[in-house]
Amino acid sequence: MPAICSNPGFISSVLTSLVGMALAFMVFIIAISYMAAQLFKKPEYESFASIEMHQLLISALLFITILGATCFSAQISETFSGKDPYDTGREYLTYMTNEIALKTVMRLQTGLLFSQFMGSWTMRWGPSVWGTIVPTFPSFIVIERVLDFLLMLISPFASSLIVQQTMLEMIKGTLIPFVLPAAVVLRIFPPTRDASSFLIAASIGFGIIFPYTYVMHSAIVLPLIAKAFASNSQQLPLEDMLGQTYPNVATEISAFGFFSPTSLILSPLLSISFLLLQALFLPALSISLTVAFIKGFSKFISQKLV
Repeated sequence: MPAICSNPGFISSVLTSLVGMALAFMVFIIAISYMAAQLFKKPEYESFASIEMHQLLISALLFITILGATCFSAQISETFSGKDPYDTGREYLTYMTNEIALKTVMRLQTGLLFSQFMGSWTMRWGPSVWGTIVPTFPSFIVIERVLDFLLMLISPFASSLIVQQTMLEMIKGTLIPFVLPAAVVLRIFPPTRDASSFLIAASIGFGIIFPYTYVMHSAIVLPLIAKAFASNSQQLPLEDMLGQTYPNVATEISAFGFFSPTSLILSPLLSISFLLLQALFLPALSISLTVAFIKGFSKFISQKLV
């Protein structure tokens, strides 16, 4: 629940006072315009006063409607998700970062260090003078390059998860508590009316819609991860699968590798596929849904919906 909804004292004492003062100031401006129109016989002043009185009533109704709709939407969002969507998104991104990204990086880094150590071993083949120096375990040179590429690939994905966590915390701490009340106040004054409509729509879109999309992400991705890793653990090791078709390759992997390619390479590839989903596709989907809501709702607030 946003702090502005869970703290009625803030609404009654601070926000209502600010909106009341802004309304009173605008009523004073309208009264001055009307008197100037009657005094100087300027119909445009009277037209300005009539339009602004209409907009003033709309702003007062929006103040009540926007706050009520925001708190109602937040309550509905918590009901469907079972808890605060921000908490759900934080727990989901923390799981993806710590349990998927971090453990995959540690596994790849450990395998890379071991492969570099084993790949540095050499032996001399042939007579001491005319002999050739060859790697003792040549397979580890190839493994090192594969692991180095996977580490380079996973780094931006892990960084994206951290950025998303930071964005959620910034949105929770700024938009609904501060930007939305300021936008409602700015809606009263004519020069800032269009900007206010956008700020109100952006505050509700990023404060309510955007965090709820991470509830959707969690409901989509976590069951897929559980199912994928459960089925992956029940599969045959890579050596056994290769041994059925390519017995020589399987023998060389067992003899010169001293590791399980299934756990060192195939499992990280599976983890990277889910990190790619959360690092690129799902955030783009969340932004698209939020921007679509902001565009439609800002037109509605500014009374330009056609």
